[in-house]
Amino acid sequence: MMAATKRALALIARGSEEMELVITVDVLRRCNVEVTVALVQEAEGTAAGNTEPLVACCSRGVNVKADTTLQAYVEQQAATDDGLPDAIILPGGLEGAKAMAQAPAVGALLERQARVGKLVAAICAAPTVLAAHGKLFAGRRLTSYPSFREKLQADGYQWEEPAAGGLGRVVRDENLITSLGPATTFDFGLAIGAALVGQEVADKVAAGLLYK
Repeated sequence: MMAATKRALALIARGSEEMELVITVDVLRRCNVEVTVALVQEAEGTAAGNTEPLVACCSRGVNVKADTTLQAYVEQQAATDDGLPDAIILPGGLEGAKAMAQAPAVGALLERQARVGKLVAAICAAPTVLAAHGKLFAGRRLTSYPSFREKLQADGYQWEEPAAGGLGRVVRDENLITSLGPATTFDFGLAIGAALVGQEVADKVAAGLLYK
Protein backbone atom coordinates (compact mmCIF):
# COMPACT_ATOMS: atom_id res chain seq x y z
CA MET A 1 0.00 0.00 0.00
CA MET A 2 1.38 3.40 -0.98
CA ALA A 3 1.89 5.90 1.80
CA ALA A 4 -0.54 8.80 1.90
CA THR A 5 0.72 11.96 0.22
CA LYS A 6 2.24 14.39 2.67
CA ARG A 7 0.67 17.85 2.81
CA ALA A 8 2.34 21.17 3.51
CA LEU A 9 0.94 24.66 3.98
CA ALA A 10 3.15 27.59 2.95
CA LEU A 11 2.03 31.01 4.17
CA ILE A 12 2.54 34.23 2.23
CA ALA A 13 1.80 37.87 3.06
CA ARG A 14 2.60 41.27 1.65
CA GLY A 15 6.36 41.67 1.97
CA SER A 16 7.24 37.97 2.18
CA GLU A 17 10.60 37.00 0.68
CA GLU A 18 9.72 35.55 -2.71
CA MET A 19 12.79 33.33 -3.10
CA GLU A 20 12.21 31.70 0.27
CA LEU A 21 8.61 30.96 -0.62
CA VAL A 22 8.91 29.88 -4.25
CA ILE A 23 12.09 27.79 -3.94
CA THR A 24 10.74 25.95 -0.91
CA VAL A 25 7.42 25.22 -2.60
CA ASP A 26 9.19 24.10 -5.79
CA VAL A 27 11.57 21.75 -3.94
CA LEU A 28 8.74 20.19 -1.92
CA ARG A 29 6.57 19.63 -4.98
CA ARG A 30 9.54 17.87 -6.61
CA CYS A 31 9.52 15.66 -3.50
CA ASN A 32 5.85 14.85 -4.28
CA VAL A 33 4.63 16.81 -1.28
CA GLU A 34 1.23 18.42 -1.82
CA VAL A 35 1.83 22.11 -1.08
CA THR A 36 -0.88 24.74 -0.66
CA VAL A 37 0.12 28.43 -0.63
CA ALA A 38 -2.22 30.45 1.57
CA LEU A 39 -2.44 34.22 1.77
CA VAL A 40 -2.40 35.86 5.19
CA GLN A 41 -4.76 38.76 4.65
CA GLU A 42 -4.36 42.13 6.27
CA ALA A 43 -6.57 43.22 9.13
CA GLU A 44 -9.10 44.94 6.93
CA GLY A 45 -9.61 41.71 5.02
CA THR A 46 -8.28 42.93 1.67
CA ALA A 47 -5.80 40.97 -0.41
CA ALA A 48 -2.33 41.63 0.92
CA GLY A 49 -0.76 44.49 -1.01
CA ASN A 50 -2.65 44.02 -4.28
CA THR A 51 -6.12 44.65 -5.65
CA GLU A 52 -6.18 41.25 -7.38
CA PRO A 53 -7.54 38.51 -5.13
CA LEU A 54 -4.93 36.18 -3.61
CA VAL A 55 -1.93 38.19 -4.86
CA ALA A 56 0.80 39.35 -2.51
CA CYS A 57 3.41 41.89 -3.55
CA CYS A 58 6.57 40.36 -2.11
CA SER A 59 9.71 41.96 -0.70
CA ARG A 60 11.37 42.62 -4.06
CA GLY A 61 8.22 43.69 -5.87
CA VAL A 62 7.38 40.29 -7.36
CA ASN A 63 3.66 39.54 -7.28
CA VAL A 64 2.91 35.97 -6.20
CA LYS A 65 -0.56 34.46 -6.38
CA ALA A 66 -1.62 32.16 -3.55
CA ASP A 67 -3.87 29.15 -3.96
CA THR A 68 -6.28 30.28 -1.26
CA THR A 69 -6.53 32.47 1.83
CA LEU A 70 -5.46 31.24 5.24
CA GLN A 71 -9.01 31.71 6.53
CA ALA A 72 -10.46 29.56 3.74
CA TYR A 73 -7.78 26.91 4.19
CA VAL A 74 -8.50 26.55 7.90
CA GLU A 75 -12.26 26.45 7.36
CA GLN A 76 -12.12 23.94 4.50
CA GLN A 77 -9.16 21.72 5.36
CA ALA A 78 -7.88 22.30 8.89
CA ALA A 79 -10.94 23.00 11.00
CA THR A 80 -10.00 20.04 13.23
CA ASP A 81 -6.60 18.82 14.36
CA ASP A 82 -6.97 15.77 12.11
CA GLY A 83 -6.98 18.12 9.13
CA LEU A 84 -3.78 19.95 10.01
CA PRO A 85 -1.05 19.75 7.34
CA ASP A 86 2.07 17.69 7.92
CA ALA A 87 4.14 20.89 7.80
CA ILE A 88 3.54 24.63 8.03
CA ILE A 89 6.15 26.78 6.29
CA LEU A 90 6.87 30.42 7.09
CA PRO A 91 9.03 32.33 4.59
CA GLY A 92 10.93 35.37 5.77
CA GLY A 93 10.90 38.91 4.51
CA LEU A 94 10.70 41.55 7.21
CA GLU A 95 7.29 42.97 6.32
CA GLY A 96 5.82 39.55 5.62
CA ALA A 97 7.02 38.28 8.98
CA LYS A 98 5.53 41.33 10.69
CA ALA A 99 2.18 40.67 9.00
CA MET A 100 2.20 37.06 10.16
CA ALA A 101 3.25 38.09 13.66
CA GLN A 102 0.25 40.42 13.85
CA ALA A 103 -2.29 37.91 12.50
CA PRO A 104 -4.19 36.03 15.24
CA ALA A 105 -5.15 33.32 12.75
CA VAL A 106 -1.47 32.51 12.16
CA GLY A 107 -0.82 32.21 15.88
CA ALA A 108 -3.85 30.00 16.44
CA LEU A 109 -2.84 27.64 13.63
CA LEU A 110 0.79 27.45 14.72
CA GLU A 111 -0.23 26.73 18.32
CA ARG A 112 -2.37 23.81 17.16
CA GLN A 113 0.40 22.52 14.90
CA ALA A 114 2.94 22.66 17.73
CA ARG A 115 0.57 21.07 20.23
CA VAL A 116 0.02 17.98 18.08
CA GLY A 117 3.73 17.69 17.30
CA LYS A 118 3.59 18.34 13.56
CA LEU A 119 6.35 20.10 11.67
CA VAL A 120 6.82 23.89 11.62
CA ALA A 121 9.53 25.39 9.40
CA ALA A 122 10.63 29.03 9.43
CA ILE A 123 13.43 30.85 7.63
CA CYS A 124 15.15 34.25 7.81
CA ALA A 125 12.90 36.70 9.74
CA ALA A 126 10.11 34.15 10.20
CA PRO A 127 11.30 32.63 13.49
CA THR A 128 10.28 35.96 15.05
CA VAL A 129 6.69 35.01 14.17
CA LEU A 130 6.97 32.10 16.61
CA ALA A 131 8.18 34.46 19.33
CA ALA A 132 5.34 36.90 18.65
CA HIS A 133 2.69 34.21 19.11
CA GLY A 134 3.27 33.23 22.72
CA LYS A 135 6.95 32.30 22.26
CA LEU A 136 6.06 29.02 20.58
CA PHE A 137 8.92 26.50 20.78
CA ALA A 138 10.75 28.65 23.38
CA GLY A 139 13.80 26.83 24.70
CA ARG A 140 14.37 25.03 21.40
CA ARG A 141 17.44 25.30 19.18
CA LEU A 142 16.89 27.43 16.09
CA THR A 143 18.53 29.80 13.67
CA SER A 144 17.40 32.83 11.66
CA TYR A 145 18.75 35.76 9.73
CA PRO A 146 21.70 36.74 11.97
CA SER A 147 20.35 40.21 12.83
CA PHE A 148 17.53 38.55 14.82
CA ARG A 149 19.90 36.51 16.98
CA GLU A 150 19.83 38.71 20.08
CA LYS A 151 16.07 39.20 19.96
CA LEU A 152 15.42 35.47 19.72
CA GLN A 153 17.89 34.73 22.48
CA ALA A 154 16.15 37.31 24.68
CA ASP A 155 12.85 35.53 23.94
CA GLY A 156 14.27 32.28 25.28
CA TYR A 157 15.45 30.46 22.16
CA GLN A 158 18.81 28.72 21.75
CA TRP A 159 20.09 30.46 18.63
CA GLU A 160 22.89 28.75 16.76
CA GLU A 161 24.90 29.13 13.58
CA PRO A 162 24.22 26.05 11.46
CA ALA A 163 27.23 24.20 10.13
CA ALA A 164 27.43 23.36 6.43
CA GLY A 165 26.95 19.67 5.69
CA GLY A 166 24.45 17.20 7.01
CA LEU A 167 21.14 19.03 6.70
CA GLY A 168 22.91 21.96 5.11
CA ARG A 169 22.67 25.38 6.72
CA VAL A 170 19.61 24.35 8.67
CA VAL A 171 18.89 23.71 12.35
CA ARG A 172 16.40 20.98 13.24
CA ASP A 173 15.13 20.48 16.78
CA GLU A 174 12.46 17.77 16.72
CA ASN A 175 9.45 19.21 14.83
CA LEU A 176 11.03 22.64 14.29
CA ILE A 177 13.19 23.39 11.23
CA THR A 178 14.81 26.80 10.73
CA SER A 179 17.32 28.34 8.35
CA LEU A 180 19.22 31.56 7.73
CA GLY A 181 17.96 33.33 4.63
CA PRO A 182 17.60 33.46 0.85
CA ALA A 183 20.86 31.69 -0.03
CA THR A 184 20.05 28.77 2.27
CA THR A 185 16.55 28.19 0.89
CA PHE A 186 17.53 25.07 -1.06
CA ASP A 187 18.98 23.61 2.16
CA PHE A 188 15.74 24.55 3.94
CA GLY A 189 13.43 23.03 1.33
CA LEU A 190 15.43 19.81 1.09
CA ALA A 191 15.54 19.44 4.88
CA ILE A 192 11.75 19.78 5.04
CA GLY A 193 11.43 17.30 2.20
CA ALA A 194 13.67 14.81 3.99
CA ALA A 195 11.63 15.21 7.17
CA LEU A 196 8.37 14.55 5.33
CA VAL A 197 9.20 11.90 2.74
CA GLY A 198 12.66 10.61 3.63
CA GLN A 199 16.29 11.43 2.96
CA GLU A 200 16.48 9.18 -0.10
CA VAL A 201 13.76 11.13 -1.90
CA ALA A 202 15.32 14.46 -0.91
CA ASP A 203 18.73 13.29 -2.16
CA LYS A 204 17.25 12.33 -5.54
CA VAL A 205 15.61 15.74 -5.83
CA ALA A 206 18.87 17.42 -4.86
CA ALA A 207 20.73 15.48 -7.56
CA GLY A 208 18.15 16.50 -10.17
CA LEU A 209 18.58 20.13 -9.15
CA LEU A 210 22.40 19.83 -9.44
CA TYR A 211 22.42 20.95 -5.82
CA LYS A 212 25.97 19.77 -5.17
